[in-house]
Amino acid sequence: MIDTHPGLNEETLLSITISDILLLILRPDRQDFQGTAVTVDVARKLGVPELFLVVNKVPVTTDVPDLESQMQAAYSAETAGVLPLSEEVVQNASAGLFSLTSPDHEWSKQIRRIAARVTQ
Repeated sequence: MIDTHPGLNEETLLSITISDILLLILRPDRQDFQGTAVTVDVARKLGVPELFLVVNKVPVTTDVPDLESQMQAAYSAETAGVLPLSEEVVQNASAGLFSLTSPDHEWSKQIRRIAARVTQ
């Protein structure tokens, strides 16, 4: 697993090139949607075998099935997970692994969903 900063630069392109599975993490806002479109296009041109989206910081009032449909329509890519905007995750402040200390929280459930999808 390689975590790079947003945008396309030499480091990011190299990471995409050597990836078997690419998880693109984006927020549900216009700026991220546009940047993700460029990255998805580059990843496809580089022949990344599997590409998934993870939408992060999603307001709890969001219609998640509709958001996933929008992602599929916009990028022709599967959404592996939708991480809710969560004050509890922020308050955890890296004090422990949130998904272990709060396994029933929706954020933790989505982390397990992502892990299950990329390990299939």
